[in-house]
Amino acid sequence: MSETPAVRLLDTVDPGTGRRAALAEAALIFDAIQRNGVRLAFAPHPEPDVSIVIVAHDARHLLALTLTRLCAGQVLAGVSFEVVLVDNASAPETRALYRHLDGVTLIENATNAGFGPACNAGAARARGRYILFLNPDVDLLPGALAAMVAAFRDHEGTGIVGARLVFPGGVLQESGAGFRDDAQLTHPFGRGNADPFAPEHAATRDVGYVSGAVLMIERTLFESLGGFDPLFAPAYFEDTDLCLRCHQAGRRVIVQPRATAIHYENATSARREEVEALLDRNRAHFLDRHRASLFEQGPQPRGGFLDHDPWRLRVLYVDDRVPHLDLGAGLPRANAILNAMARLGYAVTFFPNYEADAEEAQRYRDLDERIEIAYASGDDGFARLIAERRDHFDVLWVSRPHNILFVTQALHAAGLDPRGFVRSKVIFDSEALFALRDFVTGAATSGSAVAADLAWQAERETRLFGLADAVVCVSPAEARVLARYSACNATVLGHALAPPEAPTPGISARSGFVFVGALAREGQPNVDSLDWFFENVWPLVRAALPEAALTIVGGIAPEIRERYAGQPGVAVTGRVPRTEPFLDAARVFLAPTRFAAGIPHKVHEAVARGLPCVITPILADQIGWEDGAGFLVRDWRDPKPFAEALVALHEDAALWDRVRDEGRRRIAEDCDAEAFAAAIRALCEAQVVA
Repeated sequence: MSETPAVRLLDTVDPGTGRRAALAEAALIFDAIQRNGVRLAFAPHPEPDVSIVIVAHDARHLLALTLTRLCAGQVLAGVSFEVVLVDNASAPETRALYRHLDGVTLIENATNAGFGPACNAGAARARGRYILFLNPDVDLLPGALAAMVAAFRDHEGTGIVGARLVFPGGVLQESGAGFRDDAQLTHPFGRGNADPFAPEHAATRDVGYVSGAVLMIERTLFESLGGFDPLFAPAYFEDTDLCLRCHQAGRRVIVQPRATAIHYENATSARREEVEALLDRNRAHFLDRHRASLFEQGPQPRGGFLDHDPWRLRVLYVDDRVPHLDLGAGLPRANAILNAMARLGYAVTFFPNYEADAEEAQRYRDLDERIEIAYASGDDGFARLIAERRDHFDVLWVSRPHNILFVTQALHAAGLDPRGFVRSKVIFDSEALFALRDFVTGAATSGSAVAADLAWQAERETRLFGLADAVVCVSPAEARVLARYSACNATVLGHALAPPEAPTPGISARSGFVFVGALAREGQPNVDSLDWFFENVWPLVRAALPEAALTIVGGIAPEIRERYAGQPGVAVTGRVPRTEPFLDAARVFLAPTRFAAGIPHKVHEAVARGLPCVITPILADQIGWEDGAGFLVRDWRDPKPFAEALVALHEDAALWDRVRDEGRRRIAEDCDAEAFAAAIRALCEAQVVA
């Protein structure tokens, strides 16, 4: 059950060793620039998106590395930028680097003005909408600038954005930071973690403050706040103070882990005893100014909180694997629920019980970046989560009966029950009752099924549902089963689908048929349905339409691919990043499902994109629409009418338009994204009366 993701195999070294290696590389870069007469030419931009302000005091080698990386990375930045370099009375050896710079605004101070005042002087020359204060010992990784700018656009009210900082050698330095009322006061999140991709530090979130080593702020906000306060000169706590004043102005401070930077740290610091003296002095200044707003009102964030807002609703969501839209098996619905929760402002932690993408980029490919996605680690991982985050979550949402059993057993082993683990609500999501699917499968394959078997399995599958404050299911059909066999009142929560942003093609711009679904192993409902279809229906369709073409989209096992690709007129794509192009190219979507549980997201998705379908009665019953509303319904036990419906829908433009239009109307009623979010909010936030 447990899994060790590939990212955990990163061969990190301790920060000291990593920094020594980086210093050697930086010295070589500085020497190469000098000896070879290299010019670091920054492209001119009359209206740059970002002004990068760098304050330098000696440390010529790391400054050369930072500027070289910035110059070489202009094409990879994703946004336009200018560089404003403020020299705080560096030695001649450092100033010798400046004659190799083109396109840089250079300010040379006769004396060391300190970090904050020098930053203010650089900001006064900035022209960008955003200012990035960047230490002279930082290597911004590809796309970091664009990711930070995107955070202002994607997260309303954002005033300051910071990056995920990593020591040279790969050890995490910090991913945002917060405050605790103790001697240290400031607490960087994740410092010293040997896994820089640690899930708890990979989500975008609100934080107390971000490091001034990589701090982006709207220029107008910086000006309105009066810049860095010279009270903290020459250094330390001026960035922390700026972030607190940003909060007090009603703006958010966010850490954006998609923006990653290697920070060599303390490249220009004085002796350690001088640093400690400055830290102690400025910590006292900071507390004099901000203690009341930090520690004397509202609930105090506990040690487990990685964000700045103690009032946020915290949700733990458990399912089989990271739910991507291209996986099927109910996972697209989980994807919609998680993304809706993030948009509602909940702090969401997702625990994949069985499988998670090894690469962080893949985990977040269609999930909101604010969601914390844990590694798949089964029993051991969930036991650690229980131990580390007891009384941390407000809501526990568990999907699928086998995961409900897993979670309750794990909590029991820790001496807890679900309600004892969370502060507010326990929600069990049946997702798709296997009892119902097995009953229908038996009826489909053997011609009969025993009602007593359905009752026994349904009662066994739902025996723990009474531990929940709310039970959720995917369709009215499953709600009826739950009402009969389980002591619960189930809430139906189906799918959320937004209409396409642009009109989809009409029938004349389309041709052929399409099937979408996972075909990973023999015996799955999708494989069973296509086996039946090719044996009984496709020959009839090809007899009526000799040029008919069918595209099969979805992950598929090699032996199954070979079987289907050999059919006349059939193309098999395998898994694709987006299904929309295939749905927009076909005239008819087919879903010849003979047995299944849950509610067919693929049918909803096709209808939402204006693609009429031909489906079986079991799917129609799950969806709850009548024949002609987005689809034609034909029984799989009679292949000829099924084939005739496919041909008619493909050839009859009036029928095609009528079925499509009624389907769109039903999607607007049943799959409204706002109603979906409101239902989730009612489930998670409704008061529980014991």
